[in-house]
Amino acid sequence: MSCELNALGDLVNIMAGVPISRARKLSDKDAPKQVRSLTPAAMTANGINDQLLSTETVSSVKEDLYTHEGDIIVKTSTPYDCAFIDRDHSGILVTSFALILRARPDSLVDIRYLAAFFELEQTKRQLQEISKGLKLQFIKKRDLAELMVPVPPQREQARLAALYEGTRHRIELCQAIAAKSELLLESTLLDTITK
Repeated sequence: MSCELNALGDLVNIMAGVPISRARKLSDKDAPKQVRSLTPAAMTANGINDQLLSTETVSSVKEDLYTHEGDIIVKTSTPYDCAFIDRDHSGILVTSFALILRARPDSLVDIRYLAAFFELEQTKRQLQEISKGLKLQFIKKRDLAELMVPVPPQREQARLAALYEGTRHRIELCQAIAAKSELLLESTLLDTITK
């Protein structure tokens, strides 16, 4: 299958999250508001862990710096996790530990395919290679924009995107089953030893 190589910055808009100290700075003009805020710990390989989101009181922050359905959020430091934003996770404030990838209306890439691409170990190695810093290494927005992305034909992107979504769904189900199994085991053990 032949794939065109395109710079990521030609496929999506890339925005840096807001520094939390700037978001917390309250002005006299704007009424403070409580918002959900994305933390590095809340990003997992499978998306967003709601229990690890924080609540912040912020001033006026540009709407573009909140998650939108279909965004991809990429951590700027190791392990370079990414999260595909679904409807339930839109409206979360993204802070400066991450970059927001947002589809362009005229883009050649299916954003779901791009989310799958960012989950590849090969892609994470590429992100490691482009990160900069002496002690702490971070990905800069302009360097991420230059990342070359293989873009297969639309039909193949749709197939891969469906495979990605199905796999993510099965992983979530398996994790839920594992969690319930742990609870069942614990309750059975406790019930047995306390009789």
